[in-house]
Amino acid sequence: MRAGGAEFDRKKRSAGRRGFASLPDVAATNEPPGKRMDDAAKWRAVCARDAGCDGHFVFAVRTTGIYCRPSCGARRPNRANVRFFAEAAAARREGFRACRRCRPDARVGDDAATRAWVVAVCRRIEAAEVPPTLAELAAHAGYSPFHLQRTFRAVVGTTPRGYALAVRAERLRSALARGECVTAAQQRAGYASSSRLHADAERVLGMQPRRAKSGGAGERIGFLTAPCTLGRVLVAATERGLCAVLLGDADATLQRELAERFPRAER
Repeated sequence: MRAGGAEFDRKKRSAGRRGFASLPDVAATNEPPGKRMDDAAKWRAVCARDAGCDGHFVFAVRTTGIYCRPSCGARRPNRANVRFFAEAAAARREGFRACRRCRPDARVGDDAATRAWVVAVCRRIEAAEVPPTLAELAAHAGYSPFHLQRTFRAVVGTTPRGYALAVRAERLRSALARGECVTAAQQRAGYASSSRLHADAERVLGMQPRRAKSGGAGERIGFLTAPCTLGRVLVAATERGLCAVLLGDADATLQRELAERFPRAER
C-alpha cells in the first residue's frame, strides 16, 4: 500500500457503498468509470469494493485463475497477482473462470438486494410531489449518481427521470378519468404550469386534456392486443399519439377497461 495507506483504508471502508465518485483523487462525474480509469484507479476501486464500477471492468487473479467484479467481497488479492480486463470475455479468453461469489457474468441488478433498493427508489419517486433530483435519490440510497442511474435503468428499463415523468403522466390520466377539472388534474399531477401541461398533453394523453376529461369525446381510438411476458397487453392510440397501454390476462377484460376509460370515443 502506498504512503498514507492507513488514511486511505479508512476512507475506502466508508466509500464502498457510495460508489466510485466518493473515492479520493477521483472526480465526481457521471462519465462511465471505465473510460477515465488507469490501472491505479481500478485497483483503488477494487480495494474499496466499489459497486459503481461493476460492469466496466473485471479483475483477474493469477494465483487462483478467477476473475471478479470490482465489488467482490472475497479476500483482497496481492496487487502483483492482479490483471484488469475491460470485459469478462477477455478474461475468459486468457483462461480465467468466473467467481462463484460475485457472479461477474450476471446482468447488473440481477440480485434480490439490488432489486429491493431500486424498488425503494421507485416508491420514493412515487411519493414525492416534486420529482427528486438524481443527486437526492443517490444520497438517500447511498450510492453514486452514476451507479444509481445505471443500475436503475438496467432493472426498470428507464432512468429515474423517465420513471418520474411516467408517474406524473399516470397521475394526470387518473385525475382526468375521475372527472377532475383540468386545473385540478394539473396540480395533482405536479405540473408547474398549464403551458407545460398542454405542451406535454399529446405525448402523455394522445389528445387534449379536456377531451381526456370528457371520456375521449370526439376522438377516434385504434388499438391492438398482443401476448407479452406479463400476460396480454393492449396498446391504444389516437392520431396524436398513445393514449393507453394496459396489461391483463384476457383481451376482453382489456377492451372493457379501454371502454371504461374512454366511453365517449369511437374505438
